[in-house]
Amino acid sequence: MGAVTRRRFLQIGGTLSMGAVLAACIGGGSTKRSRDSSGGAAGRRADATVLRTLSSVEAVAVVVYTRALDAGLLTTPAASELGTLFRSHHREHGELFARTTADLGGRPFPDPNPVVVQQLEPALDSLGDEASALRLAFDVETILADTYQATMGTFADKSFNVAAMSVGGAEARHAAALAQAVGLAPAPAAFETPERAVPAGNGV
Repeated sequence: MGAVTRRRFLQIGGTLSMGAVLAACIGGGSTKRSRDSSGGAAGRRADATVLRTLSSVEAVAVVVYTRALDAGLLTTPAASELGTLFRSHHREHGELFARTTADLGGRPFPDPNPVVVQQLEPALDSLGDEASALRLAFDVETILADTYQATMGTFADKSFNVAAMSVGGAEARHAAALAQAVGLAPAPAAFETPERAVPAGNGV
């Protein structure tokens, strides 16, 4: 798969389909952009920091689902299927942001965010059944959805906002599905909040 350029990153704007994300990743098209659309070198560095943060929290989600799946904690078929599907989504998201970071001239951060991992370590260590695994997954999806919400309007290249929030919408849908699985309201608030967001640059 070729590197994801800014053009390809923007092609995912307005869609939540993982198939569309992959099609955008491998699709063609010019990468030329207007002279000032990226905010210059400083803007590209700032955007790369946001994208590094996003890829790092996506990697945390991969760790959580892998831990639950490898330990055999997701015992019901529905939970196992959700865990496998959501993990694949997070891998795709992380790769997307890492490649876009490189396209901006930044250094990709494909590893799990160390600050978030440290916060989640007690819960990871105490996983013992499906219920605890699903609750932790819900917490992580909530952190991701809040983190995407916090990025809204912060990109120097303003056209990145729609693309990032398209992925953020997928994380919110993950959280809603898991909320129902653990007996919580799928949409506890009318609007997404940045309450549990990971600040850009934190841990990366």
